[in-house]
Amino acid sequence: MSAMSLDNIRITASSCKLDFKQAQRLAEQVILGMVRTPRLIAWKDSNKGNKQALLHREANVGLSLTQDAGVRVDINDNEYSFIFTETE
Repeated sequence: MSAMSLDNIRITASSCKLDFKQAQRLAEQVILGMVRTPRLIAWKDSNKGNKQALLHREANVGLSLTQDAGVRVDINDNEYSFIFTETE
C-alpha cells in the first residue's frame, strides 16, 4: 500500500480560542466544495494529546494513512489536525 497523498490547508484562527468540536466544524466548512462527499478518517487534538486514525496508524507519524487522496486541515499551527477523504 502506498502512502496517502494529501492536499494541505493551514488555518489560523487567532481571534478566538477554539475547542475540538469548533475546530472540527471549521475544518468541515473549509473543505466543502473541495471534497464532494467527505469522510473524516483521522484527527489530532494536540491540547489533550489525543489522536485517532480510523484506517491505519503509523506509530512514528500518527496520522499516516493508506488511501488514494485526501485533504489535511491543520488549525493554529497543528493545534488541531483533521484528515478527510472522499467516499464513493
